Amino acid sequence: MAKNGSVSRGGAPKVDGNNASVTLNVSPNSSSSSPSCRSKTSTPPPVSGLRRSTAASASPSRKDDAGISGRVRVAVRLRPRNAEEMEADADFSDCVELQPELKRLKLRRNNWDTDTYEFDEVLTEFASQKRVYEAVAKPVVESVLEGYNGTIMAYGQTGTGKTYTVGRLGEEDASDRGIMVRAMEDILAEISLQNDSVSVSYLQLYMEAIQDLLDPTNYNISIVEDPKTGDVSVPGATTVEIRDQKNFVQLLQLGAC
Repeated sequence: MAKNGSVSRGGAPKVDGNNASVTLNVSPNSSSSSPSCRSKTSTPPPVSGLRRSTAASASPSRKDDAGISGRVRVAVRLRPRNAEEMEADADFSDCVELQPELKRLKLRRNNWDTDTYEFDEVLTEFASQKRVYEAVAKPVVESVLEGYNGTIMAYGQTGTGKTYTVGRLGEEDASDRGIMVRAMEDILAEISLQNDSVSVSYLQLYMEAIQDLLDPTNYNISIVEDPKTGDVSVPGATTVEIRDQKNFVQLLQLGAC
């Protein structure tokens, strides 16, 4: 699911910058191929920012390349256990081990064999929504306000917590607010709607077709690339200018229907 928005401050967005693109890999407790495991954590894709090593070759010392301009940063989150898992007192340590201080995740394939992956951030099931936002998304929001393009992507299997992390509205508990709501709060706090404008589109990509969640009858929208500039746009998508935070949340509620 894609959520697109733009902030206009009188100039075209720049495409470079330390936080031009950020990927959030959300892989919490779900099932493993090992028969003895009750949960599964998907093996992260081999993208920039993710490093794989065997248990034998893992080393605490590694080069910190977080400052490389434009580098994709990758974080992994183990989502909080849901009510059913808490009632069953589910324990997934037999399948996955998080080492946030070393920014590592270990996948246990059996009692004697593990795969170790290193990330830019490792967030345990006890990490708050605020902590996840500040570690993963806030730097991107700050760069957008400076005029750079920014992307945040949640990746994972069904049930791994993507919607919880990105789209939670926090209607019952404000501390549950997800990345989209918190990002807009920060954007609106930094701009003046008298001089600046914020517009939002809410799109879903499913079965290779783009659907407009603000207008569900608008289906299979085309993606257009300008042959001269290379700019990519979705000209058929509904675009709504945001008046305030309440207006933004109402759009998210509309898109979720």
